[in-house]
Amino acid sequence: MRKLLVAALLATALLALPARAGAHEYVRGDSDYPLRYIAYALHPFGIAVEYTVLRPIHWVVSQPDLDIVFGHEPTPDESKNYFEWK
Repeated sequence: MRKLLVAALLATALLALPARAGAHEYVRGDSDYPLRYIAYALHPFGIAVEYTVLRPIHWVVSQPDLDIVFGHEPTPDESKNYFEWK
């Protein structure tokens, strides 16, 4: 029984040790991710949707009389200016 306990403690200690990590060499020409270029093109459209659709919806559902209906719970740092660029 004692040998089993010692073996379990030793195995736990070995598993708890951090693994050696190394960084790979970054080569910009070989490391470009093709979908990143699509994201660059779509980002302005995402911002436009946020400011024209999502923020007005959030403003409506967070009104004092409607927040109970929609289940909106304000956070302490939530400002009331939903259309401010951040």
